[in-house]
Amino acid sequence: MEKMLRRCGASRRTLERVFRAETAMSLGQWLRRQKLLQAMRRLAAGECVNTIAIELGYNSASAFIAMFRRELGQTPKRYFET
Repeated sequence: MEKMLRRCGASRRTLERVFRAETAMSLGQWLRRQKLLQAMRRLAAGECVNTIAIELGYNSASAFIAMFRRELGQTPKRYFET
């Protein structure tokens, strides 16, 4: 995050304000959605939930699954069964 802020020459607060104005979501929400989209591509390709969770910065597969359920209403396994 800090690297991105330095690149664009803006403070975190400024970037958060711009994101909210342009996307109607916070920067944190947007970053979670980006991780979720990346994870969905990898899950669809058959990668292991635990590997994806750890590589995306979650402390455990359970934490990743909880986020997935909050965002999409079901676990990754159920999401890809339908």
